[in-house]
Formats: sequence, C-alpha cells, structure tokens
Amino acid sequence: MKSRSRSTNDGTINKSLIALFISLSFLVTGCSSNDDKDDAAKTEEAAKAEEKDKKPPVPVEVVAVSRGDIQQTYRTITTLEAENDVQVVARSTGLLQDILVEEGDTVVKGQLMAQLDVEQLSLEVAQLSATSNKLQKELKRQESLFARKLASSDALDRAKFEYQSQLAQYKLSKLRLNYASIKAPIGGIVTERLVKQGNLIRENDMLFKIVDLSSLKAVLHLPEKELANVRKKQAILLNVDALGDQVIIGEIERIRPMIDTQTGTFKVVAKLNNKDSFLKSGMFGKVEVIFDTHQNSLLIEQQAVITQDNRSHVFVVKDNKAIQTPVKVGFHHNGILEITEGLSESDQVITTGQQLIKHEALVEIVGQEKTIVEKDKEASPTIKPSSTASVASNP
Repeated sequence: MKSRSRSTNDGTINKSLIALFISLSFLVTGCSSNDDKDDAAKTEEAAKAEEKDKKPPVPVEVVAVSRGDIQQTYRTITTLEAENDVQVVARSTGLLQDILVEEGDTVVKGQLMAQLDVEQLSLEVAQLSATSNKLQKELKRQESLFARKLASSDALDRAKFEYQSQLAQYKLSKLRLNYASIKAPIGGIVTERLVKQGNLIRENDMLFKIVDLSSLKAVLHLPEKELANVRKKQAILLNVDALGDQVIIGEIERIRPMIDTQTGTFKVVAKLNNKDSFLKSGMFGKVEVIFDTHQNSLLIEQQAVITQDNRSHVFVVKDNKAIQTPVKVGFHHNGILEITEGLSESDQVITTGQQLIKHEALVEIVGQEKTIVEKDKEASPTIKPSSTASVASNP
C-alpha cells in the first residue's frame, strides 16, 4: 500500500513539473514575441523619421558668372541750357510791316526775320544825303578859295564842321534804315515770336528769341566730395524722358574751381552730341558722370549677393548642393555687381531662392541658365553708348 501511494505521489509531482515547464515555455515565447514586435515598431518609426528629415531639393534659378566691363559713375540731374541763346530786339522805330519767320523755323545768321515800315526813314536818308552833297561842294569851294588865299581859315573850318556834322547824321539815318530790316544775329531755331504784324515797334523792344541747339550744354552741380574725381573730357551719359531709353553721350568741358557755400556743390558744364537736334533747351535729364572703368571684371546680379554685418556671400551650386561662398564686391549699378574675390568665371550662382536655403542644402536648377551679358542685352534692347556689359555708379 505504501509503495502504491508513493508511486501515485511521484506521478503527480512529475505532471506538475511538466505543466510548470510548459507554462514557462509559453511565457518565454510570449515575451520574445513582444520584444520582436517592439523592435520592429522602433525600426519602422526610425525609418519614418529619417524619411521625414530628408527634404526634397529646393528649386532655384542660377546665373553663370561672366566677364565684362563695369564703370563707376555719379548720378545726378540736369537742365539743358544753350550757350547761344539770344533775344532779338528792335534797333529802330516804326510800324512792323512784315514777319518773315515763325516759331520753330530754323534761321541762319544774317537772315531777314521781319521788316519795319521804311517810308519815312527812306525820305530822311534822301534828305540828309542831299544836304551832305551840298555841304561837301561848299567845303571843296572853301578849300579852293583858301588855297588861293581868297578865304580865311575860319571859313574853311566852319565848312568842314558843317559837312562832317551833316555826314554823321546821314550815316546815322542810313543805319536806322538798315536796322529797320530785322536780321538774325545768330543761327538757330526761333523759339518765340513776341510781336504781331502792325505793332508799333520802338527801340529795344524784344521781337524774337533764337536758340542755337548745337550749343546745348548739360549744367551739373556735384557735391564737393566729388571734386577730386571730376576731370575735363570725362564722358557723361544723358537720358531725357522725351527720347525714351536713348542715351546721349557728352563730355565735360568746364569745371568751376569753387564751392557754393550755400549748397556745398560746384558747377560742371558738359558739351553734348546733338547733331540731330533731338535735344531742346530747357529739357530735364538724368546724367551719369563716368569716373572710372574696370575692364574684364567678374559680374553677377546684385540680388544674388546676401549682405549681413558688412559681410557678403553668395550660394554657388556644386554637385546639386548650395555652397555658401564669401565674396568681396567692387563697383555696382542697376542690379549688376563686380566681384573682386570669391568667385571664378562660369560659377553657377543662385539668384532666386537663396533666401530659403542653407549651406549644403540640396537644390534643383529650374529655368535656363544665362550669363550677365545676355541678361543685360535683354534688359537694354536700345543702342548702348559703349559695348560694356554694365555701367556702375555710386549708391
């Protein structure tokens, strides 16, 4: 009986141990499965985070750095003035009989412009001429008598005085008759007619205004700090609204060597190429005085350069990445900059989108790459004063 009871107990213990091992096995298997699931979830989250951090390339526009000439200029405004600008005044008195020219007409020096009534003046000349001839004969008679000692020297002197006095009056009347024909003192264009036919004209009355357009000058007033930069024969570029984008070339002719104490400026006079008479007296224009020229310089667009804390940089595209590159700037004007350090010819510089990227950011070039020279030609379809790629000025 005891052995059967022990056997029964041993069997019960063995079954309990087997059940315990099975439970432990399921427990370990469950834990291992949960760990695998956790690891898989973490791997998936990491992949999603990595994919999220990987940004698409930024679309940008670029321009290739190119070489060209660039000039340093000073910009100002001017009013065109004619040095040969005269007022035609009457030098005789009479009724205005004929007007032979009108405003806008071109006249040459000595051309008849108007005619006064000369009937009275002609009669005066004829009368004084006759009197002068009579006195001249009397003078000759007194000279003959004096030579034969039949007349005194007083009589001869009196005859000379009367003749010379009458001759002077005759010449004066002839001059008045000549002045009755109003003639152009200079060649040019009649800009004003100030009288009408039939007006009574008196001496010194103003009749016409004449302007010689070939004598037009651009008068500039520059600040005194530019006095050392300005020299005779320096070129200027003039643009007036009436001519659109056309540029007129001029040359500095005179520099006043003194400073206006009230304005702090000095006067500069430049002659202009106005052979076609497109420019008119009184026109308002914009002027650039060319101080210096740098030839074969590296040029880029101004919008490509980012300046912070007096330091400038650009983004250059290399291997589809934006590389931040420090640069030094020289002359600049109208959106074009000269780069003295930092870039090489044909470098692709980002001109649009650079504000949104960082160093080594992925970029994608969109649009067609162009050079500064090509863009400059597109922006300026009219005839340029020179073959330079750009014209630069002080800010």
